[in-house]
Amino acid sequence: MERLARELQAAARRRGMILTPSRDRIYKWESGRVAAPDADYQMLLADVLGVPQELVETLGWPWWLPAFDTPHDFSARGTRAALREVLVVLQHPDRRAFLALSTGALVGVAQQWASIEPERVATALDGRRVDGTLVAWLESRTDELRALTNTNAPECTDLVHALLRTTIGLIDHAAYDHPTERRLHQVAASAAQCAGWLHFDQGEYAAAQRHWSAALHAAHAAHNRDLGAGILTDFAYFATWLDHPATAVSVLEHAHSRTASPAARALLHLRRAGALAVLGDRTATSRALVAAEQDLERAQPATTPPWAGWMSPADLTIDAGRCWLTLGQPQRAEQSLTDGIGMLVPSRQRTRSLALAYRAESALACRDLDAAAADARSALDTALATEASRCIKLVNDAAARITPHTSNAAVRDLQAHIAALPQAVSWSQPATGGRG
Repeated sequence: MERLARELQAAARRRGMILTPSRDRIYKWESGRVAAPDADYQMLLADVLGVPQELVETLGWPWWLPAFDTPHDFSARGTRAALREVLVVLQHPDRRAFLALSTGALVGVAQQWASIEPERVATALDGRRVDGTLVAWLESRTDELRALTNTNAPECTDLVHALLRTTIGLIDHAAYDHPTERRLHQVAASAAQCAGWLHFDQGEYAAAQRHWSAALHAAHAAHNRDLGAGILTDFAYFATWLDHPATAVSVLEHAHSRTASPAARALLHLRRAGALAVLGDRTATSRALVAAEQDLERAQPATTPPWAGWMSPADLTIDAGRCWLTLGQPQRAEQSLTDGIGMLVPSRQRTRSLALAYRAESALACRDLDAAAADARSALDTALATEASRCIKLVNDAAARITPHTSNAAVRDLQAHIAALPQAVSWSQPATGGRG
């Protein structure tokens, strides 16, 4: 940061500008303490980083920044590197929020995954031999933790990380045969996928990307195409959330090409519908939702992979409501969201908080301030109970669009409820990020 500050100062002098960029200012950019540098500082950053000024204006912050992470190839060496990178992240959390894969690199990763066959490790690693009992225990713990993260995510974080460290350590140092190698990689992929969601829910986007990248490599080494496709749906959801729906559509096209499970295909269609809705393509969104419904009807427990086990008609209905809201059909959205919330099991509180926030926005669009305020209040209480910053932020944004309507008594009650909360919540202006 100090070196970058010096180079920014030199760039300012070359342009005849009186600016004194400091290490502290750069830290605020990297840690997200400020939304974005102002236009002058972005111009100087582009000078230092060798980025054309037109890209700064076209792509916007932080997407014009060059991505310093290069995706690993889908080979035994590349998979090892991706898994070891996760160990570094666990040991030293990355504060640099914009040090992540670019959207172009992400599509390239998906394309490689769809076209490159896994390589077998030629010889066993030095060290102790992994027996079947240990692998079965790891697989069982992975399935249990995956289920627990849906209801007790903050409490599960350390457990998931411990499982991931143990499995990567075995892959790196133990001896095993080829079937055991594939099973170990599948455990690593599942654990890394869960960890990615835990980081994503806390707004730690770079860490989430690294975990999902490692998970994709491990799933590839395990020859598990459905699991790999599921991880690509996570990448696609992430891209749509950050307002890059076209990237999400491209990633999902590659994922769809190698997927067999009806439940997995249903989730792919659902994620695609969400991205297409943000792109404003009503016809394609409707087709994707119909395809998701058809595949979900064909899904059977025996053919549904654990990572897609949470997928239900409630999720499909709620996501359809989100799509209609995005496409400017609030009445249709409100009915779909109401139906979905009614079907949702009680333990799915994070999903419930998001659905309530979407329904609050639908009610606001329909000028029903009483319903909007009531749903925003319920969404807030539910989101705070989950401790997921991603959910809290989305509810924050929804409530910030409702609270200015102070002529309504229900809205004033909502404001009073917010003011009385024991936990500090930042009620800023709505963000422009994508919907969850």
